[in-house]
Amino acid sequence: MARPTGFVFLPCDQDLVWYFLVPKVLGRRIPNEAAVTETDIYRFDPDNLTFSNRNSDGKWDYFFVRRDLSERSRRTPNGFWKEVGKVETINAAFLGGVIAFKRSFVFVEGTEADPGAITRWEMAEYRLNRERHLLRNDDDPEMNNYVACRVYLEAEPISECTVDSAYRQNDEEEDDEDDENTEVDSSEVRK
Repeated sequence: MARPTGFVFLPCDQDLVWYFLVPKVLGRRIPNEAAVTETDIYRFDPDNLTFSNRNSDGKWDYFFVRRDLSERSRRTPNGFWKEVGKVETINAAFLGGVIAFKRSFVFVEGTEADPGAITRWEMAEYRLNRERHLLRNDDDPEMNNYVACRVYLEAEPISECTVDSAYRQNDEEEDDEDDENTEVDSSEVRK
């Protein structure tokens, strides 16, 4: 099912986990199967992935990835995903605790032994809390290896100025253009 024009898929962490990752792992129906595609993102550098969400802030997409959770390496053909920051917990009050874990990564060109430039590509990886019986697939344990990933490219900064001042500057320029192109008659009414 295609999204209506003007709508983007940008769920909060809890909704992504509860409405998409949990049904995927448990083999249940997912509300919109086109919203999160199954892709082995480690077979591609992020520049070569297909992204369905774009706006002025950058581009992003969501993927289901089936991976060996004991494997730490997240290599791609020309780089690797380096973990940054601390592991965050995703809680659900209705289940009384932690339902998932979120890890953050940046894409680095090169290898772990010879790293190159850190890129503007970032990734958040979501893994279910397998300690919770309701979040674990005991019938098909291989399904527990699925994670959801949000891969995104932040847009280039506009300039050294803040976003607010950039908008103000843009609005002032538009006002100046309007003033130059507006005729004023003797009654001070714009035409």
